[in-house]
Amino acid sequence: MKLIVATAVASAVLSLAGAAQAQTAAFECPATGTAFTYRTSGPESVVVATGQEGNVCLSSSTSAGRTATVRVHWGFIGSVDPAGESFVQGIDLKSLWPLKVGNRTTQTVSATGHDGKAYSSTVTMTVAAFEKVTVPAGTFDAFRVEETKAGEATPRIHWWAPSLGISVKETFPDWTDRGKLKVYELSAVKPAAK
Repeated sequence: MKLIVATAVASAVLSLAGAAQAQTAAFECPATGTAFTYRTSGPESVVVATGQEGNVCLSSSTSAGRTATVRVHWGFIGSVDPAGESFVQGIDLKSLWPLKVGNRTTQTVSATGHDGKAYSSTVTMTVAAFEKVTVPAGTFDAFRVEETKAGEATPRIHWWAPSLGISVKETFPDWTDRGKLKVYELSAVKPAAK
């Protein structure tokens, strides 16, 4: 009897481990009207999903009394202005989808910066893991997607939760204080009204 139980437990553990490795997720944006509250070291941000245009998730983001329209391409890289938009449009993240651990893309992007100057950057996006991540809003199964740029030592990391269609946590270099990380975590979700 002990051998049968031990074998059943070992089989269950191996099945779960295999399922996590085989996990995939199709691209989708959050349901329109869903509100996500994020906390950082600064003021909270409230992001409300407003729709989808092809591979772009649209939202309205309010922080410190200011509201901006945000366009997030393929669920990961967002922009609020023409300079940012030209950068993200240069990155084709379609090859990451459906998300699966091991998917990777590297691309060189040319864009015009906020200063009006042209620049290029080599960006690599890697689906590094499927794991549980705990944030103030709860614990979520998420894909950990690492975004690295040539010349930068610290990657930006996104934990994208298929259940919500959005990143529940992000860490990224603090450009105002080199060597430090900023952490952006989901602290509340208010589903869209039905």
